[in-house]
Amino acid sequence: MIYTAKIPIGWRGDGIISYIGYRDDLAAFIAKSELPAVEISNVRSDIQLPRVEGDSDEIGRLAAEHFLERRYRHFAWAPMTDDALNAERCAGFSKWLDRAGFSCHMLPPLDTRYRDPKERDCAAQRKLMVQTLIGLPKPLAVFCYNDCVAADVIDACDDASLLVPEAVAVLGIDNDAPICESILVPLSSVCHDLEGMAYQAAALLDRLMSGRKPPKKMLRVPPLGLVTRRSTDILAVGNLQVARALRCIHDNYAKPLLGVDDIVLATNLSRRALEKAFRHELSRSLNEEVVRVRLEQAKNLLTTTELSVGEISSAAGFSQPNHLFRTFRRFLGCSPRVYRARQRAKS
Repeated sequence: MIYTAKIPIGWRGDGIISYIGYRDDLAAFIAKSELPAVEISNVRSDIQLPRVEGDSDEIGRLAAEHFLERRYRHFAWAPMTDDALNAERCAGFSKWLDRAGFSCHMLPPLDTRYRDPKERDCAAQRKLMVQTLIGLPKPLAVFCYNDCVAADVIDACDDASLLVPEAVAVLGIDNDAPICESILVPLSSVCHDLEGMAYQAAALLDRLMSGRKPPKKMLRVPPLGLVTRRSTDILAVGNLQVARALRCIHDNYAKPLLGVDDIVLATNLSRRALEKAFRHELSRSLNEEVVRVRLEQAKNLLTTTELSVGEISSAAGFSQPNHLFRTFRRFLGCSPRVYRARQRAKS
């Protein structure tokens, strides 16, 4: 079956699940049909249909906590356009930042669907985005309306010679793998549960087709979580050389022979100067950061995979499984196997 985005001529059905977006013809078609219908979005507030949408407040919480855990103190929201869903997602992110004592800058919209596409000046939009990004304080954490907007922000950072994530961390929504994994810097993204929304919409349509009333409130589907890729996979620091050292550690922690001298070569500082700057920024040494990153990776693999402890030891950069055991005992007070069992018991 070929998708044409056209209303099927002569279609006869019992119910409709729609994503109307900005298509007035679809809105008119659904209204004229008088069939039970469920809309999967909150893009437009002028259409009166039972709705299923993601939980924007929870999406905002995940994003805010992700950035705050990485020590960011400057934040921005990157919109697609000025619609109800954009306002909702921005409000969710801003709310959780405000609770932590921070505010949120606004980037210019990627486009506006209320304007004739022929009138869009993409070059002017990119120039404005670049100028805005350059003018905001760094390190900057940018949360985006979706992965498409996030990809545009990463491209604008490249035009502005701003390193991602060292100067600007970028986070999207949807976890659209073809986008997230193919752009200039692999994109971290909130896993918007689109499949879960579809199931909820189908259940709601079945309810309506059975003659029952719709719920009084919009159905909200929480996100599945957040997938971290390179675009946010770093701690926020003001010193560019320390940021480069962190990037070297995060890119090479799986190499057992990674040493301080290797990290120093990734910067323009001497070993002594880098150690001093690193401790000033993070209150720990370069070696301590290597161990911390390896430990976090091992914890993640123990929780999310079925790999053996030996395999995890190698993947996380520990030279021997015994080294992994000693590190777990020192910092967590238990063995890797006990840690795995405890985490699974929580889920």
